Amino acid sequence: MQKILWLILLAAFTMLIFLSSSLPMSESGRLSSMAAAFLRQLLDVAGVAADGNLEHLLRKLAHFLAFALQGGLLCRTFSEFRLANRMTNGYVLFLGLLTAVVDEYIQGFSAGRTSAVNDVLLDFSGTLSIWLACRIWQWSRR
Repeated sequence: MQKILWLILLAAFTMLIFLSSSLPMSESGRLSSMAAAFLRQLLDVAGVAADGNLEHLLRKLAHFLAFALQGGLLCRTFSEFRLANRMTNGYVLFLGLLTAVVDEYIQGFSAGRTSAVNDVLLDFSGTLSIWLACRIWQWSRR
């Protein structure tokens, strides 16, 4: 039963990633602007100066964190299936990379948005980071 639950969570989150990529630039930009404005207010209250393009940084951080979360879900889902580590590693890394490529492909067809290889690398680095953390944690438990 837990296998199915983790598989459903993974599929739902992956669909959420694809849905956010299909948003037009106007909607995506509006959401990013709102998040940046909120963060600027928090930084102002904390007395921290926010230099640079905070909205751009938030967008990149959101990509990294979304794929890190998906990587965690991939690791957890495949650990439920009790496959050999080598096979699990291959599935997690392949599906993380595939999701990043498909995400950028979808984004290329969204109004006002573009796709870039750099974003695929950024997305996959989120998956790779969590996969590595999961493996280190697993190795430390032995």
